[in-house]
Formats: sequence, C-alpha cells, structure tokens
Amino acid sequence: MHIEEIIQKIVPANGDCTKLAQARFDALIKPVGSLAQLEKMTAKYAGIVEKYNKLELEYPKRELLVWCGITEAEQATKIMEAKLPVNVLAAETGARTQALLVTAASVEEALEEGVTLVQEIVHEKGLGLLGFGCLASAEDNVVLAAMTGGILQAAAMRVGIMLDGVATLKAAQKAAELAPAVLDYCFAGHVSTEAGVEELLKELKLVAPLRLNIPDGAGEGAALCFTLFDAGLKAYKEMETFEEASVHAEVKEFSLAEQEKQAK
Repeated sequence: MHIEEIIQKIVPANGDCTKLAQARFDALIKPVGSLAQLEKMTAKYAGIVEKYNKLELEYPKRELLVWCGITEAEQATKIMEAKLPVNVLAAETGARTQALLVTAASVEEALEEGVTLVQEIVHEKGLGLLGFGCLASAEDNVVLAAMTGGILQAAAMRVGIMLDGVATLKAAQKAAELAPAVLDYCFAGHVSTEAGVEELLKELKLVAPLRLNIPDGAGEGAALCFTLFDAGLKAYKEMETFEEASVHAEVKEFSLAEQEKQAK
C-alpha cells in the first residue's frame, strides 16, 4: 500500500471519548486531577480506541519495537536474544521486545518498509499499543524514515505509539508533517538526556511522565512507561466514582464541585 493511502486512513482520535474518560476520572473518589499524567494517558487512549466504559476499556496487548540500521546489527542481535535491560523491563508489562533492522537503501524505500513492518506485526499479534525505541543515530535519515512510516501505519490502524528518545520524536515530527492527526496516537515515555529532547516534546505538545536521566532512547523509557500506562487504566477501571459508591454530592466534603473549586 502506498504511503498516500495510509495517510488518507488516519483520522483524529475520538475527542468525545477522551472527554468522557476524563470526566470519569474527575468523578472518582479522589482529588480532581491528582493522578496527573496517568489520567491524561488513559483518557487519550480512550479516544484512540473509541471506548470509555470502564468495562470495555481493556489493557492493550503491546510490543516494544527497537529500530536500527546495519551499523547497530550487533546490538539488535542481543535484543533478539533477550540479553539487554530493555527486554527485562518490557517483559514486566507483558511486552515482547523486537529489534527491527531497516534494510532499505533510500528514504523512500524505508518509509514503505516501516509501513509494512508495523502492519504485519500489528495484524499478526493483535496489538493495541506499540513502544518505539531506536538504536540508530537521530541523524540516520533512513531509519528515521522507516519509523515515520511505522508511526503513520500505527495511527491508520488506531494503535497507540509510546515514543522513546530524540530519534523517535523526530520520526513523529515527520509523520505529523504528513498527517497532523497522527499525534493523537502518540505518547511520550520519558525525557532522556539527549540534546534537543525538551524542544521536540514541546513542539509536538507531548508530555513525558518519566525523567530518569537515561542517556538514550533505546526503549527502556517506553518499557517503563508501559507500567504507568497500566496504572492509569487500573485506577480508571477499579476505582469508584461518587455516584457508584452512593456518596451523595450534597455532602460538601465529598462534592466534586467543591473539589474543582479548591483546585482552581
């Protein structure tokens, strides 16, 4: 499938579902906004899958994809042999880590290669969330193009993408230039210590919940953020609203309106 066809399939996430999910968080028996980015991630995910009912919003099956070029082939082999920290961290959230070796000789070919790889992986495994890490330099235009194609394909399939590091953020930036709605499907995992990461996050209007001084975007940050992603979903599904707990809003100290007033 040509990249133009993929772009045409990308539509904005369901804003109504996002708002309704956030409204449920606001009605939970807790201070309004107290779960911060956990709430934002879950509400955004609700918009992606177009579901906000706590019984229907499920933990997505996920996989961590670490992109690389021929130069990084040795490291890619270690990932496939599950010998690196990223494998262990991802496995804790039920995610398999897969290294994707980009073999394209040009940017144009790489864009299509990324589309094909993500389409096959998502279809084969029924995934609802992808993590993107990168072993290649952020200046490797071929690998960046492959990730760009992968991000476009994921968004076209309504699959969320957890970005990790400068290279993946640059790929998201390029994808957004082709299809602005793609950012509705992007999450930021952590703020690495790489140069330029803060500026990219700001430009993409993404907020990363983790700042762990990890020096690169090889996937560890995305893997760790999978845990936070699940935590937000767990709170959403298992906590009760005032109404569900039969707590009367007329009682001032339990009033949602009172909490909102104090939060201002």
